Amino acid sequence: MTEPEQALTPAISRPTLGRNLHRGAMSSIGIAPLLLLLAFVTPRPVQGGKSLLGLPDLCLFRNLTGYPCPGCGITRAVVCLAHGQFAEALRFHPLAPIAFGFLIAATLQHLPLPARLRLPSRLWTPRLQTLCYSTLVALLLGIWAARLAGWLPSPP
Repeated sequence: MTEPEQALTPAISRPTLGRNLHRGAMSSIGIAPLLLLLAFVTPRPVQGGKSLLGLPDLCLFRNLTGYPCPGCGITRAVVCLAHGQFAEALRFHPLAPIAFGFLIAATLQHLPLPARLRLPSRLWTPRLQTLCYSTLVALLLGIWAARLAGWLPSPP
């Protein structure tokens, strides 16, 4: 290419390339709708709430250390919320309503809604995203610390 042609050719920066790769086949439909659907079709936890579908405990951290991980119980709690069992869901994990709300919001984002019903993208700024994610991590770690200290019960 000649120098003028190079000047007209836009360079693909690494962040742009990463965003484009991130928007792969699964992102076109979104994983949140799939997870939400699975929460509704999965039967409620069985055997006193210790298992989903009769499967053994799949938490690697808990199996290796004997202690619950920060997210222990959240999958069972989301399934309980999908079946309308709010109190049972909170017993598994106090942040379950937030996780369930996130799945619903992310699912709605992928639906072909009219523009007037869509959330304006200018509201979900990078600063707000950072604040929300930081708060969520702090809450997860705080609940985990409270469980390890015995102030909150661990999930069954």
